[in-house]
Amino acid sequence: MTADGTGREKATIVVIDDDEAARHSIGQMLGLRGWAVEVFSSAEAALAWPGLCDAMCIVTDVKMPGMDGEEFLAHVMAIPGAPPVVMMTGHGDIAMAVRCLKTGAFDFAEKPFDDDVLLAYVGKAVEQTRLVREATDLRRRLTLFSPGEDGRFGMIGRSRAMQDVYAQLEAAARADAPVLISGETGVGKELVARAIHAQSPRAHGPFVPVNAGALPETMLESELFGHAKGAFTGAMGEREGKLVAASGGTLLLDEIETISPRAQVQLLRVLDDGVMEALGSDRPRKVDIRLLCTSNVDLEAEVRRGAIREDFYHRVMVLSIHVPALRERLEDVPLLVSHFLKLAADRNGVAVPAVAEDTLAQMMRHHWPGNVRELKNAVERLVITSRAGTAGGFTPDMRFDTERLLSLPAGSGRLRDEMEKVEKAVLETALKECHGEINATWQALGISRRALYERMKKYGLDRESYK
Repeated sequence: MTADGTGREKATIVVIDDDEAARHSIGQMLGLRGWAVEVFSSAEAALAWPGLCDAMCIVTDVKMPGMDGEEFLAHVMAIPGAPPVVMMTGHGDIAMAVRCLKTGAFDFAEKPFDDDVLLAYVGKAVEQTRLVREATDLRRRLTLFSPGEDGRFGMIGRSRAMQDVYAQLEAAARADAPVLISGETGVGKELVARAIHAQSPRAHGPFVPVNAGALPETMLESELFGHAKGAFTGAMGEREGKLVAASGGTLLLDEIETISPRAQVQLLRVLDDGVMEALGSDRPRKVDIRLLCTSNVDLEAEVRRGAIREDFYHRVMVLSIHVPALRERLEDVPLLVSHFLKLAADRNGVAVPAVAEDTLAQMMRHHWPGNVRELKNAVERLVITSRAGTAGGFTPDMRFDTERLLSLPAGSGRLRDEMEKVEKAVLETALKECHGEINATWQALGISRRALYERMKKYGLDRESYK
């Protein structure tokens, strides 16, 4: 293949015809459509060309002096990884066409043909070649990488983007300062937090995760700081909070942007001097924690709008690690697919299925708006629906189908109405797939438990209906 003006690779099409006028006409037509073209006046010359197997498609006449198209096709089919062959003939020999198709010809065009007919055949052949070659490369990578080589710190990924994450993780593990781990929903921020803890001097201590976004303000404060007896209605006794539980180890606060200004002030004191007070108590208590936070929003924007205190932001941003979206490290998809295939097969008690070649290629092209979590769910579905040891039929999950959200029909009602219809359908699909299990549902959707409950209430959805 050769590069075009944009720096991208052009697909090379080989054209073989002993008729100079036809050869020139077909080559010019394909060239004008953006393909690189190599023309040959004989099958023997084409077979002798070193670049033949790198071409994306071969277009050849059947009736030629010397080696004819049928004999040439047999030679090509004997070459591993050879490109598809589109046959041309002006003789209308049905028996010969059938023989060629049985031998392995991709398609058959009868002269004279419209340009669009041949262009369609060549376009399909080029696409098939791309799919097969991408899938072959993916299979090679799946075979070559052993589980121990998939990544570091219990994470999967060998891309440059992940190598940067590993380097930042190592540096953060050596320190004891707060770390902000940012990234889209589903990229694996908690995995990074657990790896930092596991590699740090605090590894012997507890690792305590708290999903701040899943708890109301008053409950979050009680969860973090604990409470004294009678601190609020229903506080029948004393309770130690997560700060005490994490003392000597690491506290992870997920969705840090949802923490109230009051709780931010209380946490600042803990970070500055290690002192906290339980709700309803005036007795200070010393704790020793290392704070890790995660967020999937722009915290600087949250500071500007007053949702996050500036002093709190700077305190938790001493160190920061950004976890890349899956679309920014698509070269890691084969490793992740292999990893999740094994996990899903073990969970479902089945043998690890083979993945169809076009399925692997589609996965490499998918945008993955739900990131690694979406990929994991997709692989789980592939394993569950596999037949005869083969997994295929990848379809992007409806709940992450942003294209559908962006192409809502303009004439069928207000945009808000259409968005709500889609949102309700997404919720219903997720609840059905998770059999009404709330924890599984909010995690699969990539929203907080509180947000899920609010939406279920809004649309009158009852979890019992999906069990």
